[in-house]
Amino acid sequence: MTMDVLGRSWGAMSRDFAEEYLRTRGSPAVSSKRLLAEVIGAWSRGRTVSVVDLGCGNAQLYEFFRASGLDCRYTGVDFSEPLLEAARETFAGDSNAQFVHADVNTLEGVTGEYDIALYSHVIEMLGSPEASLLAARRLAGCVMIRFFEPPDFETDTVEIRDMEVGEGHVVPYLRRKMGRDHYRMILAKMGCTKVDVYRDESSKDQVHVLHYPGT
Repeated sequence: MTMDVLGRSWGAMSRDFAEEYLRTRGSPAVSSKRLLAEVIGAWSRGRTVSVVDLGCGNAQLYEFFRASGLDCRYTGVDFSEPLLEAARETFAGDSNAQFVHADVNTLEGVTGEYDIALYSHVIEMLGSPEASLLAARRLAGCVMIRFFEPPDFETDTVEIRDMEVGEGHVVPYLRRKMGRDHYRMILAKMGCTKVDVYRDESSKDQVHVLHYPGT
């Protein structure tokens, strides 16, 4: 199965499904979202930060950030136009939010400079996590990853799963379990010197903050 087929699958969502995605299905636990907001808040030290959310979906995470009082300028990137349209409608008139349609595997066409490049339950769904992370390194001084499946496996494994996207349609998507060695190799290529790991004690979620020389 080619990546263009998988990419198109994220564009097959019905309007209703796109609006409800990550509200009722696939939504991380509130404690996990709270942990991520707290990590970003502590990292920012009270200043306004610019966040590029790579694989933002319909940007429900930004809605949580706003509700929790996190002060940020938000750019959401996704390869699903239906999800982005739902986000644009939700946050219409919000001058702190903008949205970009791009392939999260490569980040081609994503420009700008940000404080934080964020992956939230997204690395596990990418066909090219290495290429994406290396590209994210040029966008932001800090890369944060919230893992649904922390990279503590012996080997890399990838499953193809099916997802209902409304109106009777079912499309494929990836679910990766990243091996420790693969993750360490990517970190080395990125020039990462240290990883801070934060855990949500009520789930297996982890937030990783990657450090580089000078950060």
